[in-house]
Amino acid sequence: MDIKPIKSRRTTEIILEQIKNFMIQGQLNPGDKLPTESILAEKFEVSRTSVREALSALSLTGILDIRQGEGIFVKRSPSNAVIEPLSFIFLLENDFEKIIDICIALETQAVDLVARNRDNSDIAAMHILFEKMKQDLPEGKNVQKDDVSFHLALAGMCKNPLLERMINTALDISGQVLRSTYQQWVRTYYFENRQMLYQEHLEIFQAVENKDNESANRLMNAHLSKAQQELKRFERIRDILEY
Repeated sequence: MDIKPIKSRRTTEIILEQIKNFMIQGQLNPGDKLPTESILAEKFEVSRTSVREALSALSLTGILDIRQGEGIFVKRSPSNAVIEPLSFIFLLENDFEKIIDICIALETQAVDLVARNRDNSDIAAMHILFEKMKQDLPEGKNVQKDDVSFHLALAGMCKNPLLERMINTALDISGQVLRSTYQQWVRTYYFENRQMLYQEHLEIFQAVENKDNESANRLMNAHLSKAQQELKRFERIRDILEY
């Protein structure tokens, strides 16, 4: 590998970019062992802390396998060829609006498949989830967690493991962006709009239960687009207050 020293921009970001390029170019393949942290830091001409942050991020997204006492390896997975570029994009992109665009594209397709292919066990499992969500409503506890659980459950019902993994990756990274950049918005949006969110989830589920894929698709699009618009509104207000 022709490792280039890091001279500018965000150090961790550039390390991720170089490792990504090694994978795309075939210089790193599933099962390959990476150099040690110290060697990478020396080659990149950066601190070991920056290297460790980049490697940890790649490990969290399932791209690298860090084995204590053995080394750092590229994970072996039949679907990594598609998932890895998506994970890199999310890791390097901190624009939540763009991430929601991806979620809309993936989840509207998934819910369409779910409405067409769902079985009785899927419906039974979703009824159990909605009972829990309903119990959480009065006090507003676990609202964000319940929201994620709903979307993950739908992804699991689409009967397409690759699409499910892509949605899981999108939800995981979007959650990280929300927690790191939009904590105030998360606290107010989910609590104050918990009844509306529950109703929107319920309508999506009812469309799935009725095998109405067109309505399920339309409702999911509206549900995610509304969150996107609310976030834009929050950003405008925040910018005015900070100005």
